[in-house]
Amino acid sequence: MLEVRFGTAWGALLKLVELARKSIDLLKENGEDGIRSDIIADQLGVAKRRVYDVIAILKAMDRVDTDRRYNGTTVTWIDKSRDFVKKSDYETIKAELEKERESRKKIQVELAEAKETLRRTKSRLRMDTKPVTAKGRTEFDTCQLRIRSLSGRGFKKVADSGVETVIETYEPGMIVDPSEVERNRNEAILRNIQKF
Repeated sequence: MLEVRFGTAWGALLKLVELARKSIDLLKENGEDGIRSDIIADQLGVAKRRVYDVIAILKAMDRVDTDRRYNGTTVTWIDKSRDFVKKSDYETIKAELEKERESRKKIQVELAEAKETLRRTKSRLRMDTKPVTAKGRTEFDTCQLRIRSLSGRGFKKVADSGVETVIETYEPGMIVDPSEVERNRNEAILRNIQKF
């Protein structure tokens, strides 16, 4: 006896599920214009109350919109597929994003290596130069002077009057290089990297 009741309830549930599927198909076919609930009942050959059950569930799930009019209730399917991205598009975007992340990691590694090379070069430069204290003035027969601070903090102040330039560092130690060198493009890049 229990099996018969269970079978009947299961059969009714299957009928309701099938009714819901067919109702959804009708709603999707009618699109934004919608379809009246009594027409759904007529087309599916079921009682209106069964259609109302399906509509109540779909409305609770925010899948349909209802509009009561003088000639009956019009039901419209809410197409949520517009809110989603196609799986193929998602996979493409995801692959591009992963590629960009890998590229960024590579650039970060290269930047870290360049910073380390710059640090080593500065360190060698400090070791290779012997401090010389000069009293008085030294004249150089050149159009260029390159001055480097031995301090990691760099220069404190550079003031140029047009006739004379005064350079101050945070800590003692400067290198004056009077040799003329052509402008090196890599030097500008190293300076920009050093700012990071």
